[in-house]
Amino acid sequence: MIVKDSEEASHIPKGLVLLMATVCGFTVANVYLNQTLLVSMSSTFHVSAASIGIIATLSQIGYALGNLLLVPLGDIFERKKLILVLLFAICIVLTLNALSINTTWMMVTSLALGIVTVVPQIIVPLAANIAPDDNRGKVLGNVAIGLVCGILGARLVSGFIDVHFGWRMVYWAAAVATLLMIFLAYAYFPRSKGTKANNYKYLLMSLGPLFIKERVLQKACLSQGMMFASFSAFWTTLVFLLHTPSYSYGSDMAGIIGLVGIAGAFATPIIGRLIDAKGAKFATFLCTSTSLIAFIGLVWGGYWLPGLILGALLITIGTQANQVACQFSIFQLGEEKRSRLNGLYMVSTFLGGSLGSYMGLLAWSKWQWHGVCALAILMITISFCSLTQKKIPKRTIGTLMNKKGSNI
Repeated sequence: MIVKDSEEASHIPKGLVLLMATVCGFTVANVYLNQTLLVSMSSTFHVSAASIGIIATLSQIGYALGNLLLVPLGDIFERKKLILVLLFAICIVLTLNALSINTTWMMVTSLALGIVTVVPQIIVPLAANIAPDDNRGKVLGNVAIGLVCGILGARLVSGFIDVHFGWRMVYWAAAVATLLMIFLAYAYFPRSKGTKANNYKYLLMSLGPLFIKERVLQKACLSQGMMFASFSAFWTTLVFLLHTPSYSYGSDMAGIIGLVGIAGAFATPIIGRLIDAKGAKFATFLCTSTSLIAFIGLVWGGYWLPGLILGALLITIGTQANQVACQFSIFQLGEEKRSRLNGLYMVSTFLGGSLGSYMGLLAWSKWQWHGVCALAILMITISFCSLTQKKIPKRTIGTLMNKKGSNI
């Protein structure tokens, strides 16, 4: 079945929306599986925490490369077929991860896994195309919330499996789950219509000039790139903090704290209503302030479990809401270039994430938790530069959240 464009569509089944969100969550989780496994991997390969941290960094660099090189293919090829091909590639790379015999092997496969795990960024435009005009924001928000659940839920699942069965079993389990996603996507995903898009070379060649031209895009990339960098620094080093004598917890505790982060994602509709009343500039200020306050508190409260949990909640809310504010600001630049705008934006976001993972581990190795917090505070301060952005219509931000969805 070929689904008509959104202008002609009148209904999208709730089950299909749930399935799209589920596939988004399961696939994006692959980028973050290794963050709670770093201690176990360092023990297996007999390397330091700082050395093994490059694996988490390479996964996010790979994801950024995939957004740059593979996501534009959604404007050329039929999206369902492209999704299935990438899911099959993910399954193969996960198997190779599970079979890793040294850090070099693990570095290569982690980079490759990040590259092919861009399925969510192809599903979201597919959902936008088949959703009716008056329901598109709600559909996109509900699909995209799977990303948050995948990013944070990955830590819970991988931490639990690591403690009880070892880190290699995490990748075997993810490969089996991906096989299930392939079956479900093949059976239930709709086909998209062919497009009249320019060729692949043109799409790639247009990205640089587009970024240089659009100042709003540059500021949005800076803002969320730094916010996501601080977010990644926190979650990447959390497992090391929980292994210190102050806590002496296993990898599974990092996953349990991740559940609090998921709860924070569902709390963002409250912020959405404030955004409707105050506008995008206020949204950016509110989001960055929330994360900044959280990290300042974690300088002293990070070694106290309730304080750590509260910090995780606030950091997730701040990063989550800022994602929506920045993303909707760039969507005002033109419907005909939204895929490329979003691709560039996501590249910057995950390059920021990879920077945060790498710098966070360096800060941990030299100054422990206080160094991580200081680094995050610096990154969020840079994000405040987005407050000089031109005014964006008030209603657009909260509309995307639609009081139910979220996006990260």
